[in-house]
Amino acid sequence: MSGKIRIGLIGLGKLGSVHAEHIRQSEFAELFAVCDVDENTLLKAKTEYNTQTFTNLKAFLAQPLDGVVIASNTALHLEHVQAVAKAGIAIFTEKPIGFTLEETDSILQQVVDAKVKFQIGFQRRWDSRYLKAKELIESGEIGRPVLFKAYGRDPDASSPANWGLDKNGGLFLNAAIHDYDAARFIFDKEVTKISAHGGALVHTGLSEVGDIDTSATTLFLGAESMAMTEWSRYATYGYDVGAEIVGTEGIIRIGRDYNEAVTVLHKNFEAPAVYAVFSNAYKSEIDGFILAIKDDLPTTPGIEDARIALDIALHARNSFNKEGASLAIAPLAALIETC
Repeated sequence: MSGKIRIGLIGLGKLGSVHAEHIRQSEFAELFAVCDVDENTLLKAKTEYNTQTFTNLKAFLAQPLDGVVIASNTALHLEHVQAVAKAGIAIFTEKPIGFTLEETDSILQQVVDAKVKFQIGFQRRWDSRYLKAKELIESGEIGRPVLFKAYGRDPDASSPANWGLDKNGGLFLNAAIHDYDAARFIFDKEVTKISAHGGALVHTGLSEVGDIDTSATTLFLGAESMAMTEWSRYATYGYDVGAEIVGTEGIIRIGRDYNEAVTVLHKNFEAPAVYAVFSNAYKSEIDGFILAIKDDLPTTPGIEDARIALDIALHARNSFNKEGASLAIAPLAALIETC
């Protein structure tokens, strides 16, 4: 595709602003239009990005867009993916798409049938640390990889007004899903069994809406690999993320280097925000989306990655609801074009 890729953005919130900046920095793309329901947000878009703004989704999608980045409220992802697919425009969307596999598959089948490019925002697949770890594993540096251990800790659980599985999907679908996908990516295997535990240990009100602030998940990827993930929502010292891959001949660590054997972190510690920790990955995934449109390349992670990670997360929640029961995960049949 010649000329600059015209990208539209739905939702100019915290992460939407990050994506907007990376689109602006791309030598191959331009932020052609922004759609949001908040007038002050749209004024910011006009002022900072000198772009067209819309409150009406239909009018926004009527623009000559080559691709759309969806960073709207989680509960609106299904509606927005469906609308963009119907408009025949390439899609990049944050996760999760829907809160059940059935509704997600229904919309993604429309994406498949529309024959538009689709990419989901599992940014670890674009992070240089995770890519380096995968490269080392494939080179045989640590022998056969056996165990993937990962953790993610958010500074807070957001405002109680935003609590509810119908608003953000909850801890499993909204946060831990990243590491479920990362385990598949690192091992290049599918999850066959899962067990999850957790509780509302700090933000106790979450239990009233069926959610938690702490989770621990064990996943088996066949008979020779497993993963363990931990997530929480009360890291007073700031956003924190890390992982280890244990192999038969060594170990790979992903995370911050604190340069001390023992480190005490407290609320005065100035930890970087999630957008800073994954700054390069956020930029790379948008660049990848743009180049996929420009050069007609496959997008990654794509439709099947979005479905499989959601299916794993739903099984994790189901396991948790069954007091940590071990649940088998059957392979999903791939979506196929029906028209």
